[in-house]
Amino acid sequence: MKAILLVGLVLAVVVLTGFVPATGWAVGQRTRFTGEECWVADLDPGLWKELPNGTWLGLHTVSQFRDETTDPRITGDVTVTGYGILDLVNGTGPMWGTYEVVNDQGSWAGAWTGRLDNWAGYVHGLLVGSGAYDGLVVNETYSPGGACSSIRGYIVEAGGAEDAVPMPQIPGGWLRGKARGEE
Repeated sequence: MKAILLVGLVLAVVVLTGFVPATGWAVGQRTRFTGEECWVADLDPGLWKELPNGTWLGLHTVSQFRDETTDPRITGDVTVTGYGILDLVNGTGPMWGTYEVVNDQGSWAGAWTGRLDNWAGYVHGLLVGSGAYDGLVVNETYSPGGACSSIRGYIVEAGGAEDAVPMPQIPGGWLRGKARGEE
């Protein structure tokens, strides 16, 4: 069981590592934004299993949120799929997953990783745009802010073709539906 958890955690780190160079090496302009994310609904409670050390493994929880930001490109409806190993007594532990932000102009899909600390979530996410946002990357951080979470981040806008840094490719469209069993 520990091997399965370790493999899952390593895979999450590998996926996120693939995105980091894209925002760190990008030559284009960075447009900063702030905002807030508010919970809308829990769509799927996922599967929960108590582990021998008293923590709980949460698998494939799905929730809906609404993000309102200072940049309309990253404002929209959000679907978050989450995983975590949590101490449910004091509300702490690592968590990770995927998420998608959708609005009328396009969508963003990516991965997130974070930590729950006394039931307050601290999350870092990386997203790749599609539709009107094709070729753009978002790097953002969520932190507790009252009833809703505070968001701050930036969008990396690619320069011309001569300045562009290739985006890491995720085999088989993993973030666009393969992980959910879609073809």
